Amino acid sequence: MEIAVVGGGATGLVAALRLTQKGYRVTVFEKENQLGGLASSFKAEGWDWPVERYFHHYFVSDKALKGLARELKLEKKLFYLEPKTSVYLEDQIFRFDNPQSLLSFPKLNLIDKLRTGLTTLFLKLNPFWQPLQDISAAEFIQKTMGKNTFRLIWQPLLQSKFGAFADQIPASWFWTRLKKRSFALGYFIGGSETLFGALSDKIRENGGQILLGQAVTRIQKTATGFTLYLQGQPSKLKFDKVIATVPPADLVKIAPDLSVADKKALNSLKGLGSLCLILSLKESFLTEGTYWLNINDRRFPFVAVVEQTNLVAKKHYQDQTLLYVGGYYPTTHPFFQQNKTALWQKFLPYLKEINPVFDFDRNLLRLWLFKDGYTQPVVLLNQSGKPPPITTSIPGLYWACLHHVYPEDRGVNYAILLGEKVTNEAIA
Repeated sequence: MEIAVVGGGATGLVAALRLTQKGYRVTVFEKENQLGGLASSFKAEGWDWPVERYFHHYFVSDKALKGLARELKLEKKLFYLEPKTSVYLEDQIFRFDNPQSLLSFPKLNLIDKLRTGLTTLFLKLNPFWQPLQDISAAEFIQKTMGKNTFRLIWQPLLQSKFGAFADQIPASWFWTRLKKRSFALGYFIGGSETLFGALSDKIRENGGQILLGQAVTRIQKTATGFTLYLQGQPSKLKFDKVIATVPPADLVKIAPDLSVADKKALNSLKGLGSLCLILSLKESFLTEGTYWLNINDRRFPFVAVVEQTNLVAKKHYQDQTLLYVGGYYPTTHPFFQQNKTALWQKFLPYLKEINPVFDFDRNLLRLWLFKDGYTQPVVLLNQSGKPPPITTSIPGLYWACLHHVYPEDRGVNYAILLGEKVTNEAIA
């Protein structure tokens, strides 16, 4: 049986790996010239390691990732560190990532701290997320952690991350955000490209094909199987089944023969895009060693500042400091129409507020800008709580995307699990 996989991110590659291991003939079509999807990387001249286009790390609880790393003999290349996570609040930076930093946090009183700590412990121990999908995260946090904690810590993040949807996000999202987090964060020697390189090598070793720079523009069911159109032209390859690992809107475009009900369901799914401006600097910007800085100030046009080189040593990037500045935005946001120079001018005044003494004129070496229109699925309060079906109205066409990892948020670990799931459904 010939099976096509559309998309060379983690889900598509894991699906291709499992299919080839079971003896199926598989061809992966990836529109970009590199694998990895949202976890793909780039490498500047002089760097030893590439770096992801959007900040990525792994948690100790990521069992699927660790299992795949063992299978691919990468376990010794996956390391864990305990970098500092902080919040920018009322013009100051405060560490906020462990019990000690919570107890010393000056903006909360003792009762607020106890309630916050106990709620965090409850969510980490509680395996039952289903009841939490019927209450908003905002209401849940205010009832459990208190209104002051919500106002200072969580309300700014909900608003920055989800915008107009902030008050409609269920507490099940909050559950997964706290339950899966770990003090230690993981990273591969050589970055995520190490994982995707090993996956692609294994797929090819098993007889699979991976075609880069091949954008699938249409999936057509015929009497004898499927024909895929590449840049508008029919491919000579024929397939018995197709697994599409693409955003909902893209599936509607490339599979026009889907039923009206399928298209309506796909178009009803909500999501946000991401934008990351990456800075190469001569010196450290977050000078107190913070890796991840949450911006708890709604005035700011970005939600996080992440200093990659406070997690990974500078020596791998030619002794340069790498800084991510970005956030989540609807695709209608004007930022998606702006180039890196315009966005840099927009972001610069706010970065100067974070560190007023940092001299960007002297320290800035280079800028990169990456955008993607679908990176954050949005599942709203009082929705069914079930992910969309993997099977479609076209027999033999299967679909997997970020919306299928609910109640989890997103991440390579859950993309791996989704690759396993879509494979099992496709060959059942």
